[in-house]
Amino acid sequence: MPSSRIGSYGLLVRGLLEGAGSHRTLALELERRARTQPAHPFLLFGDRRYDYADANRMVNRTAHAYRAAGLVKGDVVALLMANRPEFLWHYLAAGKLGVVVALVNTQTRGDGLVHALTACGARWVVAGSECLAALRDIGDRLPDESAPRLLVDRDPDGPDVDTADLTVFSPAETVTDPPGTGAHRLGDTGAYIFTSGTTGLPKAAVVSYQRLTTVGRVLGALAWRFEPDDVVYNCLPLFHTHALAIPLASVLTHGATLALGRRFSAGGFWRDIHRFEATGFNYIGEMCRYLVNTPPGEFEGGHRVRVVVGQGLRPDAWTTLRDRFAIPRIVEMYASTEGNIATLNLSGTVGSVGKLRLGGKLAKWDFEQGDFVRENGRLVPCEPGDVGVLLGPIRKRTPFAGYRDADATRAKVLTDAFRDGDALFDTGDAFRLDEHNNLFFVDRLGDSFRYKGENVSTTEVEEQLLRWPGIAEASVYGVTIPGREGRAGMASVVLPDGSAFDGAGLAAHLDATLPRYAQPVFIRVRSSLETTATLKLSKLRMQSEGFTPQAGEIVYLRDESDRDYRELTWELYEGIVRSEEGTTLDRRST
Repeated sequence: MPSSRIGSYGLLVRGLLEGAGSHRTLALELERRARTQPAHPFLLFGDRRYDYADANRMVNRTAHAYRAAGLVKGDVVALLMANRPEFLWHYLAAGKLGVVVALVNTQTRGDGLVHALTACGARWVVAGSECLAALRDIGDRLPDESAPRLLVDRDPDGPDVDTADLTVFSPAETVTDPPGTGAHRLGDTGAYIFTSGTTGLPKAAVVSYQRLTTVGRVLGALAWRFEPDDVVYNCLPLFHTHALAIPLASVLTHGATLALGRRFSAGGFWRDIHRFEATGFNYIGEMCRYLVNTPPGEFEGGHRVRVVVGQGLRPDAWTTLRDRFAIPRIVEMYASTEGNIATLNLSGTVGSVGKLRLGGKLAKWDFEQGDFVRENGRLVPCEPGDVGVLLGPIRKRTPFAGYRDADATRAKVLTDAFRDGDALFDTGDAFRLDEHNNLFFVDRLGDSFRYKGENVSTTEVEEQLLRWPGIAEASVYGVTIPGREGRAGMASVVLPDGSAFDGAGLAAHLDATLPRYAQPVFIRVRSSLETTATLKLSKLRMQSEGFTPQAGEIVYLRDESDRDYRELTWELYEGIVRSEEGTTLDRRST
């Protein structure tokens, strides 16, 4: 889209949000597309192809089955399923009925899964047969008064799973649109999506129908710039806002085609791009790092990709991705599941997430004190060259829906920050501002960090470490690794008196209680954990030491090849620092 067509960014965005179609939910958009372009392909998955009419019929069959089961508007269904068409049928069917979908990370295990199912207040759990093991592991640990009913959706492409003692989901035969799809208000809650934010255990963020419709309309017009035959390829998990909003909502609101991969595979990625004749794909930074570090392959050239849209792309990987794979446009953006502020880099400025616009604020941050800089009690706006925390003013046009937990919502809101009576959402993310008003991501603050495209809650990891009898004290934080996005998890631990470190036992415990991305990559065994004057753990000091082996302290590295933690030698350390592919670290699962 030439700049002359873009015109005023703010006016264009407002027009997209208030124009024709801005009142439709994604479920209603599907019904409309099924009428206006029934034979146009909506979804490609493996050898399966669903046009808009096909997809709408499948969603309707699921919706009528929900109605027969007694689900009504406002009920909550937890969805635990891998990437496959049935995920979309369940998600959109719930949207037709006004049922809220709680999207649960398929890697969640143990206490984390119990917490997720309890926190969202689910009446039903719809689980793919591929996810049953995680549910069976938690047994009857859900409180009786809140234990949801379980429906199992068999994976038609997966192995046989014993469901003799379970209720298997069966779609209804009725294929007509259920009544009332258009009666739901855009401001109604459509989903709970779990996010660690920057503090505490994962929280159920409230996502309205309007939020996804808005994102889809804006990205489809400004980022993807859809043409009639466009195909967007997504291989990132659908339980994330990223995959739900950037490809799915954009495709539905513009009548394009979604090609769905079950999971990301660096070796098979470009083969899928050719197979589906994709014209674009969405990304996270870690995914791009794997792509640019794979050896050249026969499928990486001659593709139709003209634009990619995503988050977290490092400048070095950006230029390699663009030049090696001949991708004309890279649109980097910033957004969060619960946040009320987003940015979009439409200029192509390498490394930038876009400009500080539409009322956003960047407040100076004191990294030594771990707090905002204040003058006369007020926050201080950043000037070019400064680093600060991005804040989203809470207004009628930019509301902050927050979390299902009211206390967690209040904790993310700053009041009387720049002036009396204002209210702002605290993203917890630090950015640098340049002289052209471009924002560049610097770091994530608070008690979480990002690794392999996932937010990791340090509180949750610490709790699981301390449940292992071989650890007496623990502090978890993220450390940077040269050439890699985000931060890798590291724990400083103190062992019980007289005990030795049991790496294999700890690894087995973490496998049973935490998703792989949340498990510490490094463990540093210390004689004690340093605290501040207020008895808070000195995480900043420990974090500054990185994972460098030191005299008197042993650092252990998670060795994925034999499910153990082993001592990090200087040879291993130097290989990781040099970003050598094929090191132990690179064999960790994504």
